[in-house]
Amino acid sequence: MGVTCVSQMPVAEGKSVQQTVELLTRKLEMLGAEKQGTFCVDCETYHTAASTLGSQGQAGKLMYVMHNSEYPLSCFALFENGPCLIADTNFDVLMVKLKGFFQSAKASKIETRGTRYQYCDFLVKVGTVTMGPSARGISVEGMKLGASSRWC
Repeated sequence: MGVTCVSQMPVAEGKSVQQTVELLTRKLEMLGAEKQGTFCVDCETYHTAASTLGSQGQAGKLMYVMHNSEYPLSCFALFENGPCLIADTNFDVLMVKLKGFFQSAKASKIETRGTRYQYCDFLVKVGTVTMGPSARGISVEGMKLGASSRWC
């Protein structure tokens, strides 16, 4: 494991999200990066149910439940201003049982899908961020892997 940085990439002027992703992947391939497969990360937002809020005017808390194809047997939950939970994939079933405490926010599922590339000691993931059927942006993740004997 190494150092990872995830960034939002601006869409090129006059281009669509998909055209910009294709431009980025072509540049990586021209540099000599090798395709290493695909990836997918999804995130669904839950909010505390109204019945759990004690007094009027109390703000509800958010919880984000994420899945990552890099960790197929795990599910990640991040509480707003709170701890991060790592559980097995059956956590989604538990969330259905907890609908009296946490409710899924409407139209809140966001997803990033794309291609993984390896370039020297770096793993680069370029993905399209979608919310429902529409593309919302581009994510680029760069991860410094352990040193290898391979020269660039």
